[in-house]
Amino acid sequence: MAFFCRYIPILVCAALFLGVSEAQSVGTITGTVTDAESGEKLEAVQIYIPVLKLGAVSDEQGRFIIENVPVGTYELKADLIGYASATVAITVMAGQTTTVALQMALSALYLDEVVVTGTAFEESPISLTYAVAVVGREKMAEQGSPQAVDFFKNLGASHGVIGERNSWYNAGQAATLPENIANVNLRGLGASRTLVLFNGRRQVYVPARLIGGRFVDVNAMPSIAIDRIEVLKEGAGAIYGSDAVAGVANFLTRADFEGFEVSAAYNYFAGAGDTNVSAIWGRKFGNAHAVISAEWSGQQQLATEERDYLLLPWHGGGQRGGWSGIGNSGVFTLGAPAIWTADIHDRRCEEFGGVELSWTCRFRYQPWDNLIDKKQYIRAFAEINGSLDNGTDYHIEALLSESEIPDWLTTPSYPPIPLFHTTIMEVAPDHPGRRAFCEDQGNYAGSGSYDADKVAEACADGETNWYFNGRTFGNSGPGRTLSRQSRTWRVAASADRDFKAFGGRDASFDVGLSYSHTAGNMNLPGIYNERLFLAFRGYGGPDCGVGVIADASSDAKMRLDPSTLSGKVPGHGNCMYFNPFNNAIEYSAQPGALYLDQRNPEYRPELANSPELREWLGAEEVNLQSTADMIVADATLTGTWTENVWLNASYAAGYQFRRISAIGDPNDAGDVTINPCPVAGDKGCTERDKFGPYVFTNVHRPYEADQTVHRFFGEIPLSLGERFDVQLAANYEFHDVASSFDPKFGWRYQLSESPTHSAFLRGSVQTSFRTPSLDDVNESPLTTLEWVPQTSTYRAVDRIGSPDLKPEQAFTYNAGLALNTEAGFEATLDYWHYDFSDVIGAMPHSAIVNLYDESATRDLVKQYIVCPDGIGTGTCTAAELDRVRIDLVNWPGVKTSGFDVYLSARMQAGSGQFTASLDGTYTLDYQTKALMLDDLEIQSELDAVGYLNFDNPLVTSLPKLKSRISAAYHHKHYSLVSYLNYISSYEDRASEDLFPIIDAFVTWDASFLWNLSRGINIAISGRNLIDTRPPLVNVEQAYDGFTHDPKGRQLKLAVTYQLGR
Repeated sequence: MAFFCRYIPILVCAALFLGVSEAQSVGTITGTVTDAESGEKLEAVQIYIPVLKLGAVSDEQGRFIIENVPVGTYELKADLIGYASATVAITVMAGQTTTVALQMALSALYLDEVVVTGTAFEESPISLTYAVAVVGREKMAEQGSPQAVDFFKNLGASHGVIGERNSWYNAGQAATLPENIANVNLRGLGASRTLVLFNGRRQVYVPARLIGGRFVDVNAMPSIAIDRIEVLKEGAGAIYGSDAVAGVANFLTRADFEGFEVSAAYNYFAGAGDTNVSAIWGRKFGNAHAVISAEWSGQQQLATEERDYLLLPWHGGGQRGGWSGIGNSGVFTLGAPAIWTADIHDRRCEEFGGVELSWTCRFRYQPWDNLIDKKQYIRAFAEINGSLDNGTDYHIEALLSESEIPDWLTTPSYPPIPLFHTTIMEVAPDHPGRRAFCEDQGNYAGSGSYDADKVAEACADGETNWYFNGRTFGNSGPGRTLSRQSRTWRVAASADRDFKAFGGRDASFDVGLSYSHTAGNMNLPGIYNERLFLAFRGYGGPDCGVGVIADASSDAKMRLDPSTLSGKVPGHGNCMYFNPFNNAIEYSAQPGALYLDQRNPEYRPELANSPELREWLGAEEVNLQSTADMIVADATLTGTWTENVWLNASYAAGYQFRRISAIGDPNDAGDVTINPCPVAGDKGCTERDKFGPYVFTNVHRPYEADQTVHRFFGEIPLSLGERFDVQLAANYEFHDVASSFDPKFGWRYQLSESPTHSAFLRGSVQTSFRTPSLDDVNESPLTTLEWVPQTSTYRAVDRIGSPDLKPEQAFTYNAGLALNTEAGFEATLDYWHYDFSDVIGAMPHSAIVNLYDESATRDLVKQYIVCPDGIGTGTCTAAELDRVRIDLVNWPGVKTSGFDVYLSARMQAGSGQFTASLDGTYTLDYQTKALMLDDLEIQSELDAVGYLNFDNPLVTSLPKLKSRISAAYHHKHYSLVSYLNYISSYEDRASEDLFPIIDAFVTWDASFLWNLSRGINIAISGRNLIDTRPPLVNVEQAYDGFTHDPKGRQLKLAVTYQLGR
């Protein structure tokens, strides 16, 4: 004890001496960091001494301090994304403070925009672990400010784009989506697997019941309000949850716009054109900033006749579309109805523009399907961003979009299916059209399948009824028109506030709420069975007054109502016959027909079908009004754990609530619960007859469905030293029917960096899932009209959902290399891979019918076929079937992979700058695994890349290569930009004789942008200046509307005036 008492003072003195010596061997560095050009103080700059691994981060005033620096001379370095590194030599003196003033210059190495897609943090694209394509307003203007459908068709990563095309053919389900809708479909994996965001938040899906899930209509977004589009080209389920399996497209608005801008543009192409008039206004109000924008856009009708090379002649039995096996001119059977039977042909089939075969007169309906229907849009958007006195930042926005298709055009009539098995279209011996036909038989020598002797024999028989096999109106025209409208609106608000947490470190809390709603209608004209029944018997017309009553025992399922017959005489007074013979037609409306401008010599005016009768027959409209709503509420906490040169760790965690609801409300005329039977209003028919009271046109079943989603998510970005960055993320999501946990690991490794270049590797691996949508679990049939080759026409296909469907699972990974140089060269190469299992989709109806058509497999699939005597009987041939009923199933899986490449360079050229770029996507494979029904193979395993994929419900056309090459010269007041677009050729493996090779599609675009004085800007653009025609394809409309464009050469003039900018 005495020893310690003796030596404690000595030990204390020694310790004090050592402490003073240590303090005298170190020093302190302090200073500020500013922008070299503006002098603005820079926050979050990393300042460090590389050899000592000592450093600090500048505060919001640009200040920093590094303590306990050993005495010596060192290199002090400063790094900040978007700036070139700054270095300075410093000498640290013992016990002293060295003061440094650092200045940093903006770097040409980095993109100056900040990306907010794919992460909870704002980042520069060069610092991300994944690939994001950013297209701003300037780049869009250089491309001629294309419509959304054109922009995404040119995007290399996008396939199967819907937009503009006739609704019969613009989706995998015919007549489901109106012509005003456009989508984003990354990697061709289906639009429902690409998440579309508006200002970083979800938007309501289209108001249409779709197999495999709905998608967002990007045509609802006003182009004048869009600042840029960020496209994340990899799965992002761990960041955003389900629906982001293939990637994300985020539309961001011009939140900081100030002043006033008005723009007018007209885009001309042969036969039609587009017009856009828009305006935007923005202004600061104290701590708030408001922006209001609006636009009107109109598109003219482009008739198929304007592109007559697409009006295909009849090539033979393998032709998929454009021609129907049921026409007018028609054919007749004797004594009893029988489909695909022609005892007698009406005369002059080919003079009217048909093609005469032994069993029918084929009808080309293609001229009555517009390539583009007339459309108009009104869109408005407003937002306000500001700060409250307590430091809370807020954002409020509202969107309104309305569209109308005022004159949607369709064929003069539809095939009268399923009437060929009934006596509805009965032509009695006293029918005036039949009598005239027989009277004129001696004036026609006959041709082709017309048998003059057989006609003479049938005409001599005054007892036997004839039965019409044909459509009510065909080559004589005119087409029918309907109006379609849709409306979308959205309100959203968010607030975030910075605060100190976890030991005084920076943190931020963000809450958001959005509600979006959309409504629209899909309609088709309908002809009542009972009206045809009456008109063939001479009791047609709006004022005849004769009715029918249901009669299940008769072939027609109806008979004349005796109580209404008193005083009525067929074909007299207000009662009219429908005349199915050509002697009712004076001229043809079929392009190229002999009788287009030459009068039919057999025409009898007194036998013509009057306009009143035509209108009465087709007056009904079957309309489905659909609505969809989405409410989203979320809260996110972000912050920093540690912030230094060697470990920079942040975090984000949050919760999201989503509720999606959808309603389908048919009008009374189109409601199967009101009109299930062949006679309108009758409900006493058997189950096999409950397909509605119309010829061909389907009735709808009302539905109402909703789905609730809860998700918890987190993200941790890490910077491990100077070279290695990591993104860790996870998402736990549970729906009404399923749940899933999906993690993600992303990384970025800096290969090298200097003031002149930056090279790095990046990659990610993650899992994603997508739950069955509210449409997929809906067990009421979704009925569409689909082409069935065996019947030479369209047939109803019922798709039935199931609550037992499993969620889709996906495993994706990506790896890439990127290089940027200060000299202006940029290169990226990314490999991507998707592996899906339990993919949700409908059974392929065409494969089912093909198996039914084979005697060896008929019994194995007959449960899906509806014959005239009911479902599953197997008593009819494939050519005679009435409809097909199929299930939604989990397909075994899909695998796809490929490369994205991007090269760009820029250099000074005189007083301006020259730039060039190459952007492309090459798809290596797209494997769809075989679909089995017990031991029966429904569809074999296929590689879909490089093929049209007709009738494949999982994938649309998929060319291997899509690329763009650009070259531009930019001067102070003008720019001249040129693009060469290339889509590789692909094959139609199911069409050996007609267009088996679909040619490559090459187009050239150019734009001249001129910035005049006083705020006036002029843009003159040309798209497809070499007027490349879309390659011919053996499909409806004879071109691939998911990939190619029929507009041809386009010339556009846009004038913009800016004030106060």
